[in-house]
Amino acid sequence: MAKRRKPEPSNGINLIYIRAAIEANTGVKLSLEEVRQYLIEGKLITPYQAKHHAQIFRGYSEFYDNEDYTVETIRPSEAKKFL
Repeated sequence: MAKRRKPEPSNGINLIYIRAAIEANTGVKLSLEEVRQYLIEGKLITPYQAKHHAQIFRGYSEFYDNEDYTVETIRPSEAKKFL
């Protein structure tokens, strides 16, 4: 039987989660750039970690080139002509 390997912990830093925790506890809503900068200033993460593990999510467009996933909405009264 093969040995089970323990999964490696992720090095990713979830800025959105941290921002939500800050907002919940202080009522202050920060930009993701501000959250990252405060983490660096507070020495909670290093500049290297900020650059490589705390990247700001900018959407999925970099992974999905020009693909169109729009859906046309049809009213129930118009649906009969498609049946």
